[in-house]
Amino acid sequence: MANSSKYTGHDFKGIGCSKIGYFKEVQHKIKELEKLNLSLAQRRNRLEAIFNSISDGLTILDRELNIVFVNNIQKNMFSGVSLIGKKCFHAYYRKEDICKNCPSIKTMVSEETLQGEILIQEGEFSGRYFEWTTSPIKDGYGKVAEIILLMRDVTRRKEYEFKLVQADRMAAIGFLAAGVAHEINNSLTSIAGFSEGLLKRLRKAKDGLDTAHLKGFEEYLEIIQSEAYRCKDIIQNLQAFSRSSGDDFEPLQIEQVIRDTVAIFRQRAKDNRIDIRFDNHLTKGFDTIIGKESQLKHLFLSLFNHAFLCVENGGKLDVVSTIDDSRMKIQIWHSGCVHSERYHSTIFDPSCMTLATGDGNAIDLSICYNIVQHHRGDILFDSTGDQRAGFTLRFPLHLSE
Repeated sequence: MANSSKYTGHDFKGIGCSKIGYFKEVQHKIKELEKLNLSLAQRRNRLEAIFNSISDGLTILDRELNIVFVNNIQKNMFSGVSLIGKKCFHAYYRKEDICKNCPSIKTMVSEETLQGEILIQEGEFSGRYFEWTTSPIKDGYGKVAEIILLMRDVTRRKEYEFKLVQADRMAAIGFLAAGVAHEINNSLTSIAGFSEGLLKRLRKAKDGLDTAHLKGFEEYLEIIQSEAYRCKDIIQNLQAFSRSSGDDFEPLQIEQVIRDTVAIFRQRAKDNRIDIRFDNHLTKGFDTIIGKESQLKHLFLSLFNHAFLCVENGGKLDVVSTIDDSRMKIQIWHSGCVHSERYHSTIFDPSCMTLATGDGNAIDLSICYNIVQHHRGDILFDSTGDQRAGFTLRFPLHLSE
C-alpha cells in the first residue's frame, strides 16, 4: 500500500509538471507568433509605403487577372471606381472580355517583362493614353504566381507631341506657301501690267470701236485689273503674316499685329457674313509690348479662328485695345448665334478644352494660354450667354524712352 501511495503521488506530480511545461511552451509559441505577425505587418506596411511612393500607378494581378492590390497613384488615376477584386480589362478598359494580345497573359507565358502603350477608347476614361509595363512575380517553385502592372498617364505628353508634329507640318506648309505666293505674285504682276497696258491702248484706239463694245472691253479690263491687284494685296498680306521673325523678344506695336491678322480673315468674314471691327484706343508711346511677332500672330490667329467657329449664320467680331491700370488690354468679343456648348470652366485645360471643327481638325486654346503666359500676360474668358462671348488679354506695356 505504501509503495502504491508513493507511486500515485509521483505520477500526479509528473502530470502537473508536464502540463506546466506544455503551457509554457504554448505561451512561448504565442509570443513568437505575435512577433512574427508584427514583423509581417511591418514588412507589409513598408511594402505598401514603397508601392505608394512610386510615381506610376501599380496594380498586382493574380493568374485570373483579378486585381488584388493597387497603390494610391492607381486609385487616383481611376478615381470613383472600385478596383480590388475586379478584372483588369473591365476595371480599366471597360471591356467584357480579355483584351486582344493581353500583355499580362503574355508575361505569364513568357515570364518576361513587357512594355507598350495603349489608348483607352471606351467608357468614362476614353481618350486617355497610358504607358504600361508588365512584370512577373514568381513563387517558391519558380512559377509565375502574380503580375505587376505599372501604368503611367502620358495623355498630356502625347498631346504636346501631336502639337510639335503639327507645328512641323505648319512650318513646312508655310515654307511651301511662301514659294507658291511668290510665283502667284509674279503672275498677278504680269496680269495687272498687261491689263493696264490694254486699257491705255484701248483708250487711244477708241475712235475705231463702237460705244457698246468699247464700254464692254473697258469694263472687263478694269475688273481684271481690280481683281489682280486685290489678289496681290492678299498675297502680300499672307507673305507678311507668314514671314519668319527672330527668336528674341523685341518691341512690337500690337496694332499692326492685329491688323495683319484681321486682313487674313477679311474675305472669310465676308463669306460667312461676319462683321469684323477693330477699335484701337492706344496712343503713341502706349501701344508697344515686348514679345515675339510670330507667337503673337499665332495667338490672334487662333483666337479669331475660335471666334469664327463659335458663330454661325452671321455675327460680329469686335476687337478693342485700350489701357487698363498701366497694362495693355485687348478684348476679342464675338456675338451672334454662339455655340454655348463650346464653353466650359476648363476651357484652357489641355486635357479637355480641345475644340473639333467640322472637318476634323482641332484648335487647342492651351497654346494661346501658354503664349500669353510667356509674354507675362494673362487671358480670361467670359460669356454673357448664348449671344456674346470672348476673351480679354492683358500685357505689360513697354514705354519707350
